[in-house]
Amino acid sequence: MFGPEQKGVAAITAVIIVAASIGAGVATPVIVDAADVDPDSPFYGLERLGEQIRMVGGEDQMKERWGEYVSLVNRGKGLAHKSILEEFVEKMRDVVPGDVETKREIVQWMQEQMPEIGMVQLRLCKELCQQLRQELENTPEAEWLENCIRECENFEENWDRLELRTQIRARLRLIREIMENIANRYRAQIHKPMDVDVYFDIDNVLVDVDITVNVEVDISAENLPDLSEAFENKLEEFDNLLAEVQIMLEGAPENAHGKHAAERLVEVAIGLKDKAVAAYEEGKIRRALALIHAAKIHLGNAERILENAEEWEPEFATQWYTWRNRWENMKQEWTGEGIWENIIENYNRYAETVRKRWEEEKHKGPAW
Repeated sequence: MFGPEQKGVAAITAVIIVAASIGAGVATPVIVDAADVDPDSPFYGLERLGEQIRMVGGEDQMKERWGEYVSLVNRGKGLAHKSILEEFVEKMRDVVPGDVETKREIVQWMQEQMPEIGMVQLRLCKELCQQLRQELENTPEAEWLENCIRECENFEENWDRLELRTQIRARLRLIREIMENIANRYRAQIHKPMDVDVYFDIDNVLVDVDITVNVEVDISAENLPDLSEAFENKLEEFDNLLAEVQIMLEGAPENAHGKHAAERLVEVAIGLKDKAVAAYEEGKIRRALALIHAAKIHLGNAERILENAEEWEPEFATQWYTWRNRWENMKQEWTGEGIWENIIENYNRYAETVRKRWEEEKHKGPAW
């Protein structure tokens, strides 16, 4: 009996034989292209040749590559076909250059694909966890990996709940931090360490894709009449949030994965913010607005990791509980004294004071 993939190959083979027997050589790749085979098919080369013959446009190629990659991920083959995702990104950059308004139909397509991006990230995360779980079965991390697999499956089931998506995205950033730490410590025991490296590369690409799509959809939905004013407002929001996250990080538990993940996100966010300001000064206003949107998304994930660390990192629960109490006490005190707003607006000026205050809090003992 043939499986679904084998049946598809057999059907296409029969069509090609018939086409060849009647001398329809040029038509063959067009027929295969119409059949829409995946990159792991022996006829994929003909699929791509058919696209060239039919002169398929960049927008359609972008959509085609994304559909192919989603299909591969759904069949557990996403890590083996990184090149298809890279081709999709290349086409997306041509179609969505970032410094001009994106066509409405492309934004609509992106909005339709937003849930699919999250599912792809979850399934790839689960795929790597499963691989590491098999190879690190006799290590203390095996239980964490098993729990991670179940968590990814639970996220998949709840992905349709819009109110949970921002939390899930932030949680995935923390999971990545922990998996990277595990992979580095047990690299010698991992049969295919390159597969792990490929996962992290793909994850970086998907994070960028997800943010690009979110930014384009948000900017389109806001329908902003004055992009300069919108940028300045977003920049102020970013600076305020950055100050708060940096103050929170000053007292976070040193060895906790959540602190390291948040620090990475803050670093990326600051880099994007600097690029946004440079673009704004060059008069590339829409580009600047897109970059500051992206920076704020990374910063928001950092904040959510810190806010949920006590639950998400049970091995550091005591330290995070103490940290949370100290943070709330400090914030209330500063608010009561009327200096909190100044700290947010001028974090660099108050940074040393904040550090000293965190040190004072530590010497007070546990905040039970």
